[in-house]
Amino acid sequence: MKSKEFNAHNKYMILKHAIKEGNVSRTCELFGISRTTFYNWQRAYQKHGMLGLEIKEPKKPEMPNKISKIIEQEILEYVGSYPSDGPKRIYYELKAEGIDVGETGIYNVLKRNNLTRKTDRLKYSQNKILHKKINPKENKELIGLFNKQRIYPGYLVVQRIDFIGTFDGIGKIYQYSFYDMDSKWVAVKLYNKKQDIDVWHHFERKLVYLLRIFNINIENLATNRKKEFLPYFVRGDKYKELMGELNINHIFISLEDIMELEDLTLFNEFLVTEFYNKINSNNELNSFIKVERALNKFIRDYNFSTIIQEGFNKGKTPVEVVLERALQNNVDLDTLPLWILALINHSN
Repeated sequence: MKSKEFNAHNKYMILKHAIKEGNVSRTCELFGISRTTFYNWQRAYQKHGMLGLEIKEPKKPEMPNKISKIIEQEILEYVGSYPSDGPKRIYYELKAEGIDVGETGIYNVLKRNNLTRKTDRLKYSQNKILHKKINPKENKELIGLFNKQRIYPGYLVVQRIDFIGTFDGIGKIYQYSFYDMDSKWVAVKLYNKKQDIDVWHHFERKLVYLLRIFNINIENLATNRKKEFLPYFVRGDKYKELMGELNINHIFISLEDIMELEDLTLFNEFLVTEFYNKINSNNELNSFIKVERALNKFIRDYNFSTIIQEGFNKGKTPVEVVLERALQNNVDLDTLPLWILALINHSN
């Protein structure tokens, strides 16, 4: 019989038996209870009499910040790879990997392992034979997406944030870009203050709206997990709500580890060469707003005029590929907004 199954009378008789025998250990063994349980009963009886024996034994309090051994190992492995990062940075990185652990829990693990100071984490890292951590599951999943013989607009979209640089009279420029791997269609949003970056607001209000016009769904969304910008993707739960609502398979990746994403890297280099490097020589681009407007026109011209040079869509423009998909999805072109129709007619 378990201790919680004994009623007050049973407990009282067990206490009497121990007194009569003069041996607590043998009494506990006989009735199948621990010495701790026996002495708890004894104290309860001495304090409250029979009423004390009727009181249920208090449950051990749950520790909300208690970390499992598996998660603790994940935290320590991360410290071994990136010893300069503190609890907040570790929190964002693990959250991107789907590991739900709070900053307090992470700090407690660091404290328990004497790793709260950066110098101690650096020593810990030097003593471990660890290399840069790459999530093989994520990379394998993404590479598997390219095994399809033919992809289509919306099948795989990649998004990233980049710090472009600081420009005289304009200030800092941060760029959020959204790139469809099949059509090469691109959307870009600029920010001049890091704290103003709100990826999911732009994604929901602008990009989802545009995709719905063409009746195109995003099936797979890959986010470049640059350490400095990762918090802007995982802060809060908005992205999880959107991914669930839109039924999008979302993964975090490292672009430099995946050769199949070379197109996106080349496009960013193209933007730097053909647009950003020409800002200082253009006297008209003397404010952030003017730069933003000029880039919007540059991207619009790219989407409607650039000819794809290779692959299944060779010879077409990005917008032509998107329109073909829209027609396959039974979109009536006459229902498209006038500004889109005007651009299509102009490009033709």
